Amino acid sequence: MKSITITGARVHNLKEINISIPKNKLIVATGVSGSGKSSLMFDIIFEEGRREYLQSIGMFTGLEDERKFDSISGIGPTVAVQQSIVRQSNPRSTVGSRTYLLGLLSQLFTSEGQMPCSNCKTIMGNGLTSCSECGREKERLGRVCFSYNNPNGMCMRCSGRGAYYHVNMEKLVPNDRTTVREMFESIGVTPGIGRVLERNLKSHMDMSFSALSEEMKDEVMNGHYMNKNSANQSFCLSRILQNRHKKGEYLSGLYDLITCPECFGFRIGPDALSVVINGRNFGEVGKMTLVEAKNFFESALEQREYTQFGMNLLSDILRKLSSLVHARLGHLSLYREMSSLSGGEIQRLFLNSHLESKMESIIYILDEPTVGLHESEKVEILKSIYALKELGNTVIVVEHDKSTIEMADYIIDIGPKAGIEGGQVIYEGSYAGLLQCQNSLTGQYLSGRANMPTRLLKTNIFRDDVFTPRLTIRHARTNNLKDVTVSFPLGVLVGVAGVSGCGKSSLISDTLIPFLRSNFREHSTNSRGANMEDDQSDFQDDFTFIETKAEGLDGLEYLSGFTEVSQAPIGRNVNSSPITYIKIWDKIRKLFADQPEARRLQLSAGHFSFNSEGACQACSGSGRNAIFPGAHMKIYTTCGKCKGKRYKEEVLKVRYKGKTISEILDLQVSEAVSFFKEYRVIVNTLEVMKRIGMGYITLGQPTSTMSGGEAQRLKLAKEIGKQRKGNILYVMDEPTTGLSLYDTAQLIKLLNELVSKGNSVIVIEHNLEVLEVCDWLIELGPEGGAKGGRVIAEGSPQSLKNNPGSITGKYFTLKF
Repeated sequence: MKSITITGARVHNLKEINISIPKNKLIVATGVSGSGKSSLMFDIIFEEGRREYLQSIGMFTGLEDERKFDSISGIGPTVAVQQSIVRQSNPRSTVGSRTYLLGLLSQLFTSEGQMPCSNCKTIMGNGLTSCSECGREKERLGRVCFSYNNPNGMCMRCSGRGAYYHVNMEKLVPNDRTTVREMFESIGVTPGIGRVLERNLKSHMDMSFSALSEEMKDEVMNGHYMNKNSANQSFCLSRILQNRHKKGEYLSGLYDLITCPECFGFRIGPDALSVVINGRNFGEVGKMTLVEAKNFFESALEQREYTQFGMNLLSDILRKLSSLVHARLGHLSLYREMSSLSGGEIQRLFLNSHLESKMESIIYILDEPTVGLHESEKVEILKSIYALKELGNTVIVVEHDKSTIEMADYIIDIGPKAGIEGGQVIYEGSYAGLLQCQNSLTGQYLSGRANMPTRLLKTNIFRDDVFTPRLTIRHARTNNLKDVTVSFPLGVLVGVAGVSGCGKSSLISDTLIPFLRSNFREHSTNSRGANMEDDQSDFQDDFTFIETKAEGLDGLEYLSGFTEVSQAPIGRNVNSSPITYIKIWDKIRKLFADQPEARRLQLSAGHFSFNSEGACQACSGSGRNAIFPGAHMKIYTTCGKCKGKRYKEEVLKVRYKGKTISEILDLQVSEAVSFFKEYRVIVNTLEVMKRIGMGYITLGQPTSTMSGGEAQRLKLAKEIGKQRKGNILYVMDEPTTGLSLYDTAQLIKLLNELVSKGNSVIVIEHNLEVLEVCDWLIELGPEGGAKGGRVIAEGSPQSLKNNPGSITGKYFTLKF
């Protein structure tokens, strides 16, 4: 079979489409956001390919679900590399563990490492177990001794994390007269938490901390657990400070990151640290960037002092490292935690592992593999994708990037627009044909028949005769930043650019944002930073170790609040949805509870919640059941009892304007705007969602299934829906992720609207269309990792285009 042939595809918004996709080609599926391309590629081709493969090997035979099509042929084993909002949240999952390089490394150190003789300290090299000087035998360490996740290998002081946070008591208790109340006031507890502390600590609140008994000091510092079977800890200094740190606040030295004094940040125990290869121990190699590690092992291989087994291991390690560096991931380290990576970095790691496998006759489906890449970095990833096809595979890429679309063997454009206005095949064929297609919005923008919106740029920023309020970060040294001092003009659109790993996130997410959170938590109730300790969730060991290092942030007096719009997950709970996130669910449930039939059946608003009384008991209100075939695989099937409707039968008897509460959850945002048009309090945020290209999202879609870009735009819609007054700073991390050229145009209009209303906007971005309409640009670089962290250019787009030191500017076309 030379093609994948599908007839009657009808999942989500697909309109009974028939399509034949050639195999062993590079296929690009494109179209506006929400047009139906992911429904076709992931929900039909991937899911059906996976299902048929599992059934062919005897797993889940006879497993049937709702039919999403009439027929499908030519399908084969299918692998999806999907841009998902569900990040790698395990703090112990690192680049080294995910790529299995740490496993190879531990094997190398076990078999080839040099270790000191326990008797005379003579170095015993490369596989030897007896000392050449004194003859003493020494057993070589096993692989588990080099694992920070194993009790036999981890440093017990820091539990294998390499660092821990420590409450700075010298700052909290400057003298012997400092009372417990003054300690808590100095960290800025909220009134609610203050009342709880008064109730728990009683008269001790007004005693000096130094006069307390050791038992009471421990209670103030570390609290107690509610009961022996509970992980809930009472409010105390460490809990409050740790919660504030997890929220990303800058704590002014109150809560310091301490490198473990026993393992020196290397995570493993002293015995393992005494073993070296080429003069470096396991932890030192783990903290190297992948580029540094590659150079280190190339030097080690040249020495040829190893057994044949060791030489083979070194070759395998070098091959993997070279492949990762080739995929533009050289700025990462083996110890870099997966939870700290961008979506694009995660996807390139996955893609790299499949290239390493060299399998053929597979159908690969990739979701925006160029996300998070600078224009100068796309060439290598596109070569890798093409190499995947050349191995004899079918590669389908869901993508908006012009370079990727241009290199495709075959293009499928789904549209014409999103949601109910999409779901049709608009075009199939070559790139040249797409440019001529009149009905394709993608073709219109790529051919120049449709243009991006222009902005009247503010060109007098920082001119000597014009005062421009600004935020200034002084001497930032977070992560790889090289003592950077940089100013952000306010009241304008500012773009932060640079190659992957150059320091953009370190400057904005890890330095600017913590300062903003700390300031507005203390001085404002109208910002994201307020009332952080009201979160009653238990603190756990689930956050990445990042220490904000900077002298300070000036210019905060010019702002009345700030909003961070990141791509971080909104919620992992399957029952978390857009309708609950934007806070209109309660209002809709009340509408249903007020209906005559609901009153007759004595149904309250709670019965219309899929998390509460009215939920189907078989699926707990999710509408589906999960099956776990093994490893990390999860398959969902429609709940057999409620047929995916989430509710008990009696709840579905109540209708509002002819629709049940389950049918409301199935409404797309664009449909809901019309359906609830008389209720402005419900429609306000929905209208913003529609304007920024989210009209296709259904009200009840689990937020855990949304991409990073979708989650970010949902957050943006919620914030804009609040209709706050001016002088708000909006900080966004690649807001064009997942957006087509058409949707990017709508986003630019929205950013311009925010600025025109007296707000300030800072965007971390690679998208050239957005960068070209910024009033001011700050470019970091020149490279990623240790070779980055400097400001290499700043100014208007035109000044960067004329600046030979700018890597980004040379890609600008500046048509306006």
